Amino acid sequence: MNVPPARLERRARIELGDFPVDAAWAPDGRSLLVAGGEGALLRVAIAEAAGGAADSVQSFGAHAGGALAVAWQGGGPLFATAGQDGEVRLWDARTGSARVILGDATWSERLAWSGNGRLLAVATGRALRVFGSDGELRSSLPQHPGVIAAIAWRGKSEELASVGNGGARVHRLGPQPQTREYPWQGACLTASWSPDGRVLATGMQDGSVHFWNIAAATQSQMRGYGAKVALTSWSANSRLLATAADELIIVWDFSGRGPEGSEPLQLGAHTARLTQLAFQPKGSLLAAGARDHRLTLWRTAQPQQPVDADLYADEVALLRWSNDGAQLAVADRAGVLTIYGVRT
Repeated sequence: MNVPPARLERRARIELGDFPVDAAWAPDGRSLLVAGGEGALLRVAIAEAAGGAADSVQSFGAHAGGALAVAWQGGGPLFATAGQDGEVRLWDARTGSARVILGDATWSERLAWSGNGRLLAVATGRALRVFGSDGELRSSLPQHPGVIAAIAWRGKSEELASVGNGGARVHRLGPQPQTREYPWQGACLTASWSPDGRVLATGMQDGSVHFWNIAAATQSQMRGYGAKVALTSWSANSRLLATAADELIIVWDFSGRGPEGSEPLQLGAHTARLTQLAFQPKGSLLAAGARDHRLTLWRTAQPQQPVDADLYADEVALLRWSNDGAQLAVADRAGVLTIYGVRT
């Protein structure tokens, strides 16, 4: 079977002047929001979504003390930002205006829009709140026993997963909100729904990956990692789950009866711990960045070596695919942002 080659086509390299902590693409792929560690909120405009260079870098605001998170509404004009000033702001990209929807002087490190774009989840310590796209509070969900480590919406539904020490919870929003407990001893670090909504996977502090098959009401765990599993990412077809705890990418195959009892695929090209890992939203490519200053691009069907790579002056701190999977934004700790087009 002949698989067409894939290459990273460097289109722009930009000095941000700040350490990047988070980023989000606009739905149309024509701009990228970047939240900086010193507080800057930057908007990088792309001249042509299909193949241009960066057109401009515009500062549209700042969070005093540092920015923490940014999230763009799927298919809509709104985006949310959070910072060390304790504020969560809702912005309108059309006007550049913003309003503070939460300002309780506590850090909100997790922001996530629902797949239908109607709801914004905000995790603040042990508290989980859900706002409407109008900025009004819709629900204050039951507090976690510990700090919430990650949140994730289930497809385009109004079901929200939150994880932390002691397991996971799945919250069903609506007129009568319902919370289902999925307890497990240990600290969950990531929350990743398979795109088909069947499986919730989480990387664990104890060097394992735990997953709940919500549809089948079963659960399982994959052990053997040498360190905490801080990276998990699903392929677009829900078949593969990529994970990483050190310099090796471990890929589990969930097709058929699932990964239990099977040997995972191991992708090895990095010489230091991985810091970023993400499957292409629409496509089969897997991108990874690490402390060895290297970015790699993989086809899991050809696991012998990466199909392309690039080198940075510092460790890879941020990696984000555009919604259509045609562009990849990568930034290092020194604040250099590179925009790639993906040629296949």
